[in-house]
Amino acid sequence: MLSLDALTRAIPAPSFDEPLDMLYACHDKVRHFCEQLDALPGYIASHGHSHAVLNTIAGIVRYFELAGPAHHQDEEQELFPLIVARQPDAAAKIKQLLAEHGYLHARWCAIHDQLQAFGRGELAELDAAAIAEFTRLYREHAQREEDWLFPVAGQLISEDELRDAGKRMAARRTTPR
Repeated sequence: MLSLDALTRAIPAPSFDEPLDMLYACHDKVRHFCEQLDALPGYIASHGHSHAVLNTIAGIVRYFELAGPAHHQDEEQELFPLIVARQPDAAAKIKQLLAEHGYLHARWCAIHDQLQAFGRGELAELDAAAIAEFTRLYREHAQREEDWLFPVAGQLISEDELRDAGKRMAARRTTPR
């Protein structure tokens, strides 16, 4: 009998051959790292400055510094222009999502600075309210994209165009920044 771990390993992770599936999977990771962020202030209050906290912070920072911006770039370069070109009345929604990307980045920068200061021992606790606001906004943003952006992209963008987009998405991750 297969264990649960074996079953989850048997399910292949999405690849850039299926870029919309990859974008959905990125949102699952966003939710995972938001959960970790939400738990940090309470964990720190109970356990203080520890290696576990520093390792968790390092993983969170790595994700939101590298994968998060690449994910937004994928949407902005691969999906937004094609959707607006094919459905001009979608421009307002695309503009809103683009503005949310900018706002999320600004909110992340504030949290990032706190995480770095905590890691250096210059800060004893994190601003739980700022973290909660960031994670709430990010979850809501991801849900809006899953409810509207990705389905619309699946309807308006051809399989060939998505395949080409997936190649560009993969290249963005292998090209030095």
